Parts: sequence; structure tokens; C-alpha cells
Amino acid sequence: MTSIAISAHRRPSSWLEIGSSVSITEGEDLSWLETGSSVSMAREEFLRHIEGYFSLREQAKIQAFFRDHPQLIEIVLEAAFHIERHFGPDPQVELAVSVDPEIEGMEELFAYICTSLPVDEALARLDRLDEEWFLDQLDRVNGLFNISLKFL
Repeated sequence: MTSIAISAHRRPSSWLEIGSSVSITEGEDLSWLETGSSVSMAREEFLRHIEGYFSLREQAKIQAFFRDHPQLIEIVLEAAFHIERHFGPDPQVELAVSVDPEIEGMEELFAYICTSLPVDEALARLDRLDEEWFLDQLDRVNGLFNISLKFL
């Protein structure tokens, strides 16, 4: 079972309160991630969490990616908290599924932090995010999730 515990909330109307959790059981039918299907309250909250923090590039692709890789749900929600810690309140972050050009058919989920910060400062913040949190998560993401910058 994957338990998603939110340690901080971002927007009271869309994020779970501190200490709340959403649970996804391994092997659970995740067809609820498909557009147009009816979902339970916990599932609706999960989607609100994702959409409350991230802009979704090609929502159907992202939903299908989470359906295929439900183990990433928890880490993506954790990433939201850590990105905010390093890039300030309300950062603009896009989620997108990209095909790895080096491995045919391999898809990866990216969180693109959109920033107008000077390049050196943005890269330093991303380096700190990596050093203080993300590099410790590499075993959990298994090459399927990454965080990058998008300069505005």
C-alpha cells in the first residue's frame, strides 16, 4: 500500500489538511484516473492535489502515467512541498510526460519549475533541492520522475 501523507498544505481549498492521507493499494484498479470516470472522495482529492499544485501538460497522458506507475503518486506530492521550500510560495510547476530519446518507448514524468530567476540562482536552488531531498529519492523514482527548470 502506498500512503500519501501531506506534511504541509498549499491551498486550503485544494490541498489536504496537515496529517491527512490518501491511500492507494498496490494492484488497485486505477481506472479512476481516466478522464470522465466517476471517482471516490479520496481519488478526487488526489487529483485536486495534483492539479492544485501543478499545471498538467496533456492531462490524459499524465493520468495514464500515474495509472501505470501508482508508486510515483506519493513522491510527486512530496516534490510539491520540497519545490516550494526551495523556490518560494506558489511556484509555477508543469507536469509533463516525456519520451526518453535514449530508450525507445521509455516514458518519464517531469516536473518543470517555471522561473524567471537569473540562471545561476535558479540552478543553485535546483542543486540544493537535489542535494537536500531529491537525490535521496532516486531509488523510489526508478528513473521515472525528474525535476528540471523551464526558464520564462
